[in-house]
Amino acid sequence: MSKEMVNINVRVTSTLKKIIEKYVDLDTHINVSDFTRDALREKIKRDAPWFIEEILRAEDTPST
Repeated sequence: MSKEMVNINVRVTSTLKKIIEKYVDLDTHINVSDFTRDALREKIKRDAPWFIEEILRAEDTPST
């Protein structure tokens, strides 16, 4: 899997933003971006663990 970082923009309500910021302050995440990356990884691992393996396998397959 590529380690290149890219930007993804997400719009949230001001209330959700405040909740996330306060949670980040209480938790072990460095910042909101770190929290968001972790939350996205956890969501995919929980809901579709097979999907990660499928994507990794496709990236490892040489294209002809």
